[in-house]
Amino acid sequence: MRSFTPDRVFYELAVVNYPLGRQLLDRYRAMGVSLTPIESHNKIPELRARPDADFGAMKRHLVLGVRKSLAHQPNHKTSDYLVPWTSSGCAAMCLYCYLVCTYFTSAYLRVFVNREAMMEKLLRAAKKADHEQVFEIGSNSDLVLENSVTGNLAWTIEQFAPAPRGRLTLPTKFDMVDGLLHLRHGGRTTVRMSLNPEEVIRRVEFGTARLDGRLAAMRKLYEAGYPVGILVAPLILLDGWKEKYDRLFQRMADELPNQMLDD
Repeated sequence: MRSFTPDRVFYELAVVNYPLGRQLLDRYRAMGVSLTPIESHNKIPELRARPDADFGAMKRHLVLGVRKSLAHQPNHKTSDYLVPWTSSGCAAMCLYCYLVCTYFTSAYLRVFVNREAMMEKLLRAAKKADHEQVFEIGSNSDLVLENSVTGNLAWTIEQFAPAPRGRLTLPTKFDMVDGLLHLRHGGRTTVRMSLNPEEVIRRVEFGTARLDGRLAAMRKLYEAGYPVGILVAPLILLDGWKEKYDRLFQRMADELPNQMLDD
């Protein structure tokens, strides 16, 4: 998937009060995409009535809304805080994804257009902290994919770069990173690439970038000065899984910069 173009757009009426909301509606109206007003991005009766068999088709929809809750949640895994950010759900369809458990709200990509309010709160939190803190902004969506729709990730990286302290982190399974390479990022955003053997990607991680693309994206980001992390998860026990993962780790050793692996 190089980018995402929806077949239908559902939108809260309030999105017209935000520049990004108007921009997206104008774009899809000009493209002839069906636009349907809704009362709430959390509850769309038409979609709730759809049978489970429509799950894959619903992945082609886009929902535009205004994020209400901006509370940062303490976290002690990849970050100090989980930060609600500019999207939730995803257009890809990884069979193990925990978002599938919230079928009616996360079967599709939801984009929140009030990014300025989110950034204002994030910058206040970073400035107020008495030490360097890490903010996870990608726990509910793949922001590299979303960036192909909104440009929000590029906007986020440049807006946060001048912050006096703090770091951002996000995971991805996509390789559309060229638009991030020349940004003024200040080394403050870590992109964690999720890797699996090609056989797992093809059979389980539907709609995501292939392994070649992910490795190439990691090299590009590292060469552009970004901190780059690696996730190998979940381990999928296909026949011959040990050999498949051995080959994956060998490819990582052969194709990724030694300094990146050492870091």
